[in-house]
Amino acid sequence: MTKMARRNTKIPVGGARQPPKSIDRPLFDDFLPHLIARLAYQLNGDLIEKLRREGINITRWRILAVLSMGDGITIKEIIDRAMVQQSALSRALMRMEKENFVRRALRPDDARCVEVYLTDKGRALFNSLNIVVRRREQRLLEGFSSAQVAAAFALIRRLSRNMKN
Repeated sequence: MTKMARRNTKIPVGGARQPPKSIDRPLFDDFLPHLIARLAYQLNGDLIEKLRREGINITRWRILAVLSMGDGITIKEIIDRAMVQQSALSRALMRMEKENFVRRALRPDDARCVEVYLTDKGRALFNSLNIVVRRREQRLLEGFSSAQVAAAFALIRRLSRNMKN
């Protein structure tokens, strides 16, 4: 609503303004980035509490998840896949290494490159937490056919690719 329209809105007796009609309101629920952010917030809400009970935050969970994909993941790959800033990653890896969840090693053919590996303890932690995460995913996808699930994944991957370009 413009300033002029607000000024011209009649205020009923008693001084209370009537809420604008839905046609005059911005439709934030029709803004896709907001819907995506809200869904992520809903997904992370109780997951954060469950992770906290295990002494893990979202950053550390993302690191575990990336490292579970294979051995010898580089710092750059973790940053890209886990969506973590390098400073936060460095702090988290130092702590995770002290707790024996990960180990770091120089790449044999290039000493400038550090590779990160899950330890047996780290893999066990990931596996136990992954059960909770997969249950959340099942709840999210409840009622969708396998074709709809495949289409949802394809759509989200395409949206992500569009943002990289």
